[in-house]
Amino acid sequence: MATRTDKITEILRGLRVSSPDIIGSAVCSLEGFIIASAMPAEIDEELVGGMSAALLGIGERISGELMRATMEQTFVKSEKGYVILNAVGTETVLVLLVTKEAKLGLIFLELKRAIPELTKVI
Repeated sequence: MATRTDKITEILRGLRVSSPDIIGSAVCSLEGFIIASAMPAEIDEELVGGMSAALLGIGERISGELMRATMEQTFVKSEKGYVILNAVGTETVLVLLVTKEAKLGLIFLELKRAIPELTKVI
């Protein structure tokens, strides 16, 4: 029988299969601990978790202070691509690393599909 981590990893792998522009994906706790991931070997998962927690904290504060609302999603654009964080429930976040060539509309569509699947498992 598949564990919770196995189920999450399978959903993350499905995201990578659905779009070749998704370089890697992970589900992290709010503290930055990796719960499951589908990252290339050259990417340090602990760094992804730690940086995601930092970005999440800042995003939540900005959303709360400026918009008086709960943060749902934040992303960073760089010359090489995007880092997208999306809330999954109240205790976890989905992190996507995406190429700069990605059609963000399609990526957000995949996120919209994956979030409810992840929510059921988490």
